[in-house]
Amino acid sequence: MVPYSKLRIDVQGVVLPGPTRFGRSARILLTLGIAAAVTAGLFLFSPAAFAQLGAQTAAANLDDLTQQAATILRGNVVSAVIEPHPQFSNIQTVTVTISVARVLKGESSKVFTFRQFVWDPREAAAAAGYRKGGELLLFLNPNSQYGLTSPVGLDQGRFRILRDATGKAFAVNGRANFALFNKVPGKASSRGLQFSRQAAVMMTAPQGRVPLESLEDAVITLSRAGK
Repeated sequence: MVPYSKLRIDVQGVVLPGPTRFGRSARILLTLGIAAAVTAGLFLFSPAAFAQLGAQTAAANLDDLTQQAATILRGNVVSAVIEPHPQFSNIQTVTVTISVARVLKGESSKVFTFRQFVWDPREAAAAAGYRKGGELLLFLNPNSQYGLTSPVGLDQGRFRILRDATGKAFAVNGRANFALFNKVPGKASSRGLQFSRQAAVMMTAPQGRVPLESLEDAVITLSRAGK
């Protein structure tokens, strides 16, 4: 066991404060590159971080999510299987397979599979929130050297797609889109980017579900900044 009360470890540019002691498993987690899931802010760990959902993230707006994601895609969950990491059997992961309907950034075939660390053992029963058949818009980090990724900002980078009685699609993330568009118009303007009228109207909403078409339109505009 390694004392950690006075130690700070920087993983992929993210400084992690943490519990008072780490064993081998916890040190592995720090080196797996899981920190890349929240390059918009810090992971914050409670003393019982590995027994409960102790990973929290700073707020990330749509520009943060778009710039930090290696892959942005929308599709339906084909399967989500809870299983140990192939190299570290005491680390639980979920392997998610998506039937891809649209790719907004990066590259993907019609079927996309990724592996994500399961922070809270209680999430295993619900496949870490990846419900079979559910339609999602995902902003995914690059894979770490151990084959792990996760949505940028965790629940902020995973949007559920909801459809009304007419079939119109809406998107909402795990924080009800709170502060999703904070400072985004200004950042885009400073880079010479201009949103469509429908995207600009969408960004006036402080939170709550937004039209999927407008959200994807804004993501495509913001992704141009990296080209």
